[in-house]
Amino acid sequence: MLQRLNTGWMKNLGYLLSVLTLSVMLYGCGFHLRQPAPIVFKTVHITGNTVINKPLSKMLTEQGIKIVTSAEDAELQLDLMKEENEQRILSLSGTGVVREYEVFYRVQYRTRAAGEATWTLPLVMESRRDYTYNDANLLAKQGEQQSLIETMHTEVMNGILRRVSALKKAQ
Repeated sequence: MLQRLNTGWMKNLGYLLSVLTLSVMLYGCGFHLRQPAPIVFKTVHITGNTVINKPLSKMLTEQGIKIVTSAEDAELQLDLMKEENEQRILSLSGTGVVREYEVFYRVQYRTRAAGEATWTLPLVMESRRDYTYNDANLLAKQGEQQSLIETMHTEVMNGILRRVSALKKAQ
């Protein structure tokens, strides 16, 4: 019996050492979790009236970008033109009761770098999710829906930041 315990303990130690070795190798080769690409603009002016205005400003500030109140002082103008929240029925039960919903969150925006005469064409960033619905769990499902909406807001903000990071300054 003692020999069995030693064998099990040795297997666990071997497993732990392999995981530790793999972790050190990944760290040593320069592997990092995905980070947002650096944005070349140092000042941004955000216009529009959407739910994500303040969180987007905070995300940009955390990346070292200054949010300015005047469009003339900005290297980049970001106009959040329109946002849409939509929910539609995805499936029904045999008795006609809703079983699944699909929720959408879309933001239409455009950009203009300092020195450019015109705005870019409007772009749309969208996120969608589906979730099951049950009247018996109404409060839980409302909480789930709210959580999905917050996740979609974050995804849309990250998508906008990825596209903004691909922009170059006007020469």
